[in-house]
Amino acid sequence: MKTNWLKVLATCVVLAVLPGCSEEQPPAAPAGPPLPLSVEEWKQLPIEVKYDEATFDRLRDKDAKLQNDRNWHRFMKEVVVPERKLDIPGIPGA
Repeated sequence: MKTNWLKVLATCVVLAVLPGCSEEQPPAAPAGPPLPLSVEEWKQLPIEVKYDEATFDRLRDKDAKLQNDRNWHRFMKEVVVPERKLDIPGIPGA
């Protein structure tokens, strides 16, 4: 009778230690390199990610026209700067 109790106790300990259904698993990391972003997707990003250099690279990768430096600078001036003024109002650099 004592052995049955020990078996039940040992089984409970093992089940409690092993990760399983009762424990929430962290989300899986995305596989592969980040996907290019459209302007609409970019506008929905949180501010702390939206103006990151890596995010700009993803945005630029989505549109072949933005590969040209002149077009990229124009895009920054016409789209990114006005969006930044909406997201982060105030004096730049203050």
